[in-house]
Amino acid sequence: RTFLYVEMKFFSKWYSALPSAQQKSLQDLIKKEQFSFANGGWCMHDEAATHYMGMIDQTTLGHQFLLKELGVVPKVGWQIDPFGHSATQGGLLTSSVGFDALYFGRIHYVDLQNRQTAAECEGLWKSAPDNSSVFGD
Repeated sequence: RTFLYVEMKFFSKWYSALPSAQQKSLQDLIKKEQFSFANGGWCMHDEAATHYMGMIDQTTLGHQFLLKELGVVPKVGWQIDPFGHSATQGGLLTSSVGFDALYFGRIHYVDLQNRQTAAECEGLWKSAPDNSSVFGD
């Protein structure tokens, strides 16, 4: 079993308050892949309502914290509740930050029905200017 954590602002406050023995125990859980991080941003930005610089800054801040404190780089993106998805997320904040996959929670019900009927719920997001996939073709 693995516990998954997403937003680093709250995690950083909790982690910094832990006694060193508990920090060490947590680091052991991370090494055993029983505690993991998805997205790794300082917060989960709302892709549709924020400027791309804010998206980049908060992702960078969270990733720097994880790398400095725990030697961790998240491999999976997680956008569970944004009100829309932006080209910035697809073009800059997915494969460019090292993600192997991106999971998101909101999808238009017609799109979801069509994907379920066709048994094609996975897909490659093509938002890059050269129309390449964010995870490579």
